[in-house]
Amino acid sequence: MATITLNRALYTQIQNYAKEDNLSVDEWVTMLIKKFVPAKKKGYRMKRIEELSPELQAIIGFAKPNVTNDDDMNGDKARMDYLTEKYAQ
Repeated sequence: MATITLNRALYTQIQNYAKEDNLSVDEWVTMLIKKFVPAKKKGYRMKRIEELSPELQAIIGFAKPNVTNDDDMNGDKARMDYLTEKYAQ
């Protein structure tokens, strides 16, 4: 068990709050810490397509664009190529 040090006025205030909730000071402080200190979040790592189930791979493959170039990240060139091919005569 660890010990923390508080000034007497703060401890008395905490003691009064704890009594109102029918808790000990230890229980009240523990409740407060759990309420306001978030649990450590699990890191997120995106899976590679090869790690996904075959069903998901098929869905992603269906929705994937034909070819993406590093110099055309937002798709402007691909859109212009498509429109040129469709409407050019």
